[in-house]
Amino acid sequence: MESEHFTSLTPGLIIEILSRLPVKSLLQYRSVSKYWLDLISTPKFIKSHLNLSTSNKENTHHRLMMRLSMPLYNQCSFRSLLYDSVTETTDLNIPMIKNPYENFHILGSVNGLILGSVNRWYSFDGEQKDLFLWNPSIRKYRKLPSPSFETRRSYASDYSYCFIYDEFHDDYKVVVILFDFKHVSSIRLEVKIYSLTSNSWRRVDNSCPPTGLYFNVSGKFVNGKLYWATNPAGHEYKTMNDGWNIVSFDLADEKWGKAEKPTFEEGDIDSRLEVLGSNLSVFCYNKRRYVSVWVMNEYGVKESWKKMFTINYFDKPYVHEQPYFMSNKGEVLVGFSRSFKIYNPKDNSFSPKIINYDREAAEIYIESLVSPFPSEDQTSDATTKKSSDQDNQVTNN
Repeated sequence: MESEHFTSLTPGLIIEILSRLPVKSLLQYRSVSKYWLDLISTPKFIKSHLNLSTSNKENTHHRLMMRLSMPLYNQCSFRSLLYDSVTETTDLNIPMIKNPYENFHILGSVNGLILGSVNRWYSFDGEQKDLFLWNPSIRKYRKLPSPSFETRRSYASDYSYCFIYDEFHDDYKVVVILFDFKHVSSIRLEVKIYSLTSNSWRRVDNSCPPTGLYFNVSGKFVNGKLYWATNPAGHEYKTMNDGWNIVSFDLADEKWGKAEKPTFEEGDIDSRLEVLGSNLSVFCYNKRRYVSVWVMNEYGVKESWKKMFTINYFDKPYVHEQPYFMSNKGEVLVGFSRSFKIYNPKDNSFSPKIINYDREAAEIYIESLVSPFPSEDQTSDATTKKSSDQDNQVTNN
């Protein structure tokens, strides 16, 4: 494509056209002219492109990345997974992995940025994971500074992560909870928040988090609040329906609270707190018959919990299904033990196509131009930047 083809077009129309192109094309078109390079690199254009990609009803810019086996990942187009008779997958290079003794874990994805950790299996202290923000579409990543916790880790310590976009402050944040349940009756928790804008961590000092066993590996972010499912301290772990609660953390005032939980039918059930579409959801499992999906339409109102649909197990009575992602048209990506299927709630049917993966590592992300380096001079070439232990990036090919 030559820039002179666009000389008769207004700047507004050029922006309108470019905003609808895939990221791969935009990365190539940056070399057309300095004007295009500057335009495509501006925060305003990046946000406009992201908004159009997110609202695309065909899910054209959504991709599914999944782990086949440690440390191998591949990816495919979510739209192709939904509508094509055959879905082609491609290998996905994880640039943060430097040797076969390391493994990458997905902790969350927002606006094309993926939060992940690299576990160093040859390290025996188990004290720290390396956290990264990575945009696979533009092939840039950065290593986050290590959060320093005052709480002393023990053999019974664990982390809960959540990666969110703070729209009010236009900032990407990572919330980490370190909780030590060595003594179940006196669980200790410590909360830290990372800001991408400042590239630093701070401790949440004025919070009094509810104690208990936190079921979620990562918090669920909906309408400015984070949610976890918890079991009260001192209760034996059985299922999430055995005295469990939903606790919340408000990013605006950094205060903790509780949310009402839905009322389920009787039966042999277990539950899982998730987000489906833009709603806080609870997946209610009857392990021999079905999984029903409940969504909360209004925060704090018990009656606002509504059953959205129920997926019957059919010929797989002992498989623990997980509704994974809902398209703009209502189709649901359902994860089985090692495969995906597409479920259509309108006629209660599954597509015949199956794609295999490792259920412990999969994520839907959207292709975007969002950089893990918000303060960088985005008009400069990535190859001219120096990398360090804290900031690393891969050049675009």
